[in-house]
Amino acid sequence: MLSAAMDSIGERLIWAAVNTLQPLVKQLLAHGVPFGLLETQLRALFVAVADADFALPGRRQTDSRVSLLTGINRKEVRRLRAADHGPPAPSSFGMNHATSLISRWMTDPQTLERGRPRPLPYQARRGPSFMKLARKVTADLAPRVLLDELLRSGASELRDGDLVVLTSAAYVAPPRSQEDLQILGEDPRELIETILRNVFAESSELLLQRKVYYDNLGSDAAREIRGELRRAGDRFLRQVDRLLARYDRDRNPRAPGGERHYAGVGVYCFEAAVPPEPNRPGTARRTRARTSKERRR
Repeated sequence: MLSAAMDSIGERLIWAAVNTLQPLVKQLLAHGVPFGLLETQLRALFVAVADADFALPGRRQTDSRVSLLTGINRKEVRRLRAADHGPPAPSSFGMNHATSLISRWMTDPQTLERGRPRPLPYQARRGPSFMKLARKVTADLAPRVLLDELLRSGASELRDGDLVVLTSAAYVAPPRSQEDLQILGEDPRELIETILRNVFAESSELLLQRKVYYDNLGSDAAREIRGELRRAGDRFLRQVDRLLARYDRDRNPRAPGGERHYAGVGVYCFEAAVPPEPNRPGTARRTRARTSKERRR
């Protein structure tokens, strides 16, 4: 039987999971996805995580132990462990390759001129070119495929003489595209993993996790606020991009060594209408600002 403390933690984790899933459930229902399909995937996920991460040291993981951990009957566990768990995750072309190329263009000394990304000829025998830059990002895709995606997204322009100009510091996937939905599957997971690490950390080495908000902003200011936050976020991300590029061993052979790690910073803004306080319709709530700490107590 679980201790009272563990039971309380479990209840709060369930509450957090339900809160996190609420906007996703809204979209699932809007797109005609029934509960049973999600339930099937969640059952398989519980078995996969128990199988991979909760084996006893030095012992082979068994159906019985996975069943005990998950509460799923052993027959179903056996079936799920033996099953092919479906198609691979969506291709990461749109987001990862295009974003990496823009990042390299903005940080590689060979593609900078006075600190700004220089226009590049599509191909050149000597000196930098778009083709050479694209081949630094990936050998699996033709440079023209990457260029077409940047042109489609508006991140680049093709000018006279096959000169490629970077016009945006960010790659924006088309709405409701496979690439856009891939972001939905990756970015929330990274944020949740950061928060969980900070909540359950046994050391004082915590990851950056901060938030600022006000709750008495006029809706007439929404458009202006969005623009200011976008510009501030872009400036911050360009600074972070230059910082991380110094430590990227693909770009800087003299960067510190060690095992291969993945790190970064994400920026997002949020907004929603605030309902009137109960029994006091139309009353403005007291303005407040809050900055969360890296670990919630």
